Formats: sequence, structure tokens, C-alpha cells
Amino acid sequence: MADAYVAVAFAVVSALIATLLPHLFKMMPEAWLQDYDYDSKAENVRLARRLQMKPHGIVLAIVLFVFVLIGVWLNQRHYNQFRLFNILLIILPLYPLSLIVVSDKLNRIIPDQLVAISASLGIFGILTDLLEGNLWFDAEASVTILLVNRFAGAIIGAGLLLLIGFIGRLISGQDAMGMGDVKFIFACGMLSGGFGLIFVFCIAFVVGGIVSVPLLIRKRRRIAREEHMILESPNPARARRVLEKKKKEMNFADNPDYVAFGPFLALGTALFLVFEPLIHSYYLTNILPSLELML
Repeated sequence: MADAYVAVAFAVVSALIATLLPHLFKMMPEAWLQDYDYDSKAENVRLARRLQMKPHGIVLAIVLFVFVLIGVWLNQRHYNQFRLFNILLIILPLYPLSLIVVSDKLNRIIPDQLVAISASLGIFGILTDLLEGNLWFDAEASVTILLVNRFAGAIIGAGLLLLIGFIGRLISGQDAMGMGDVKFIFACGMLSGGFGLIFVFCIAFVVGGIVSVPLLIRKRRRIAREEHMILESPNPARARRVLEKKKKEMNFADNPDYVAFGPFLALGTALFLVFEPLIHSYYLTNILPSLELML
């Protein structure tokens, strides 16, 4: 019962802190939430959308409460053995990850400043590994191995997204992966390490794929409606030009066909941090024996 009280206490405090996130988001400079070519004096400039206490703040508080409650409960060994850094490594990244999700959702931007905070917490993860140990390595693991684990997750993650973006651009002729996502996965890789990166990618692509299906269906229906309106117009050629002009003038953040990938990377990272003991147990029970048989 005492363990349950500890988990609830951490969750309640984390949720209360989460109610401050809308205020922090409103305090961010406009340039943080705009593309690099942002000009405040430009005509028809689109101001970044901001978080509101209702519903965003309430939703974030509930989400943080649930994530921290589960994370602390599953990692009882940390507070039983006074591993404070390991507990903080579960909780602290949830705040910048949450802000990155809403920023990418509302404004199609992952602020570099939030990426830097997330990456710095990855550096904090290295300190945690050195002082309190890492679940994936025994107590005698060398400093080199612990460092390689964190930086391998970051570098390999960024490299894979760059490769995916390059291939996607060759196929579609359009940018398939933004540099914001590449920088963000670097930070996510620092938080998860090399082992966790596999889980992060799996969650991001699976959940992203599931979410994209109804969006693609909606896109097809919208295009069909637009084509119907053009054909029914007295001057179809003019109607098509007007529609294309509106699309060109539309801010990229308002593009209904854009699917933000950052939230899925953040979700995968947060789930790994929270459910790491279960993931590690599954790895030892199911994956490692299969790998040993193969090798």
C-alpha cells in the first residue's frame, strides 16, 4: 500500500506542475513557434496558436498524472533503492515532450529550444547511468558502453530519419521528413538509448500509420468534393485557378493534409520511459533467447 501512496504522490505533484504548461507555452517568443523564414512584419502573417487552460491544460494534467502514476508504480525498485535520478529521468522528459506534441499539432513546428531541453535530459540520462546504473546493462558495464548506448540511439535515429526523408523525396518529389523531426529524434534517442530506439520507432510508425489512414480517407473525400464543385462551376478553369491560389496562400501550418510526425516520436519515447521495465522483461524473455539461437 505504501508503494501505491508514493506513486500517487508523484503523479499528483506532476499533474499540478503540468497545469503550468499552458502559461509557459504562452510565454514562448513568437519566433520559437514559427518557421525559420518568419518575418513579423510580413503581410498576412499567421500568429502561432497558443495553449489554453481549457481544454489543453486539463488534458495535459490528466495525461501526466496517468503516465507518472504508471511509470513510478512500475519502477518501484528505483525509489525503494533511493535512485532519485532514475525517477526524475522518467518524469522530467514528459514536460518538454508534451509541449513538443502540442506545438507540432497546433503550429507544425518543433521548437529547437524544446529539442535542446530534451537532449539535455538525455545527457542527464548519462549521469544517471553512471551513478545509479542502467536497466539494460549490468553494474560492471564500462563508461564507454553506457556512453555509446545513449549516443548510438541519437545518431542512428537521426540518420534513419534522414535516410527516410531522402528516399521519400526521391519518390514523391516533396519533403517527406522535416529537419525538426530529425533533430527531435536525436533527442529522443539520447533519452531512450540504442535499445529503446527500436521501441520508439515501432510505436511512432505503427501509431502514425494507423492515424494516417482516416486522414488519407478524408483527403480523398475532400479532393472529390473540390473536383465536383469545380465541374459544377459555370467556369471550371477559373474555379480551379482560384482553388490553387488559395492553397498556395495557405500557411503550411494550416494545411489539412500535413501529418505531424513529432507527436508520434514523443509518444514512443514517453511510453518507453514509462514502460521500460516491462519492455526489458519482454526482451529478456522473448527476444534475447531468439537472438541467441540465431547467432
